[in-house]
Amino acid sequence: MTTARDIVKEALRKIQVLGTGQQLSAEDAERGFNSLNQMIALESTDSYNIYNETVETFSLTPAKQSYTFGTTGQDFNTSRPLSITAAYVSGGGDIDYNLTKYDVNQYSRITDKDITGISDIYYYDGNFPVPRIYLYPVPASVDTITLYMQKALDQFDSLDSNFIFPPEYEAFLIYNLAVFIAGEYQREPLPQVIKIAQRARDRIENQNTKNNNFVSVLDVPSAESQTTNFTFYSRGVWY
Repeated sequence: MTTARDIVKEALRKIQVLGTGQQLSAEDAERGFNSLNQMIALESTDSYNIYNETVETFSLTPAKQSYTFGTTGQDFNTSRPLSITAAYVSGGGDIDYNLTKYDVNQYSRITDKDITGISDIYYYDGNFPVPRIYLYPVPASVDTITLYMQKALDQFDSLDSNFIFPPEYEAFLIYNLAVFIAGEYQREPLPQVIKIAQRARDRIENQNTKNNNFVSVLDVPSAESQTTNFTFYSRGVWY
């Protein structure tokens, strides 16, 4: 089973810090481990690198406008979402009501945020360490809300923690860590290493976006007001 130590060792070999058969020193192991987790944290900010979408349902409280996220003492007992990709509320019947995502400017322009009814709008502030979701209209009854959330990639607890990602992430982590950490050793990654790092990234992004196909709002039943924003990113390896 591949461990964090193995990933660090292979990354250092790619930039010729370690030779064939050479062992990983304690100092290089610790430096590589810290860099690996730092890189994973940064990669988590790009939704294209998130392979798992969490779906969770929470109870709503009548007349309560906003709800906090957290594993200790918060309204919704779950880890902090990086983003909420979709949401709906459910009442006493069999009908689910889709929620439209608003950004801070759209939500701030709602003049009376205390109106109660069936919620059809949400605004998620993404704050750290305690984020909050705001609902409009404010729920008038004991409903539930179901959230589709993207959360940070899991980091390694120790150098000897087992590899915890889908198989295709192993090459992604090794080659991108090699490029990410090369500057600390004053090394220039070989063009082939950079090329493989980028290719691995492209494959990961392609795999993770297969289900993110745009559907015309004309094809979605009971969707009276929806907006779709297209944003283009320039992404590349750590170089």
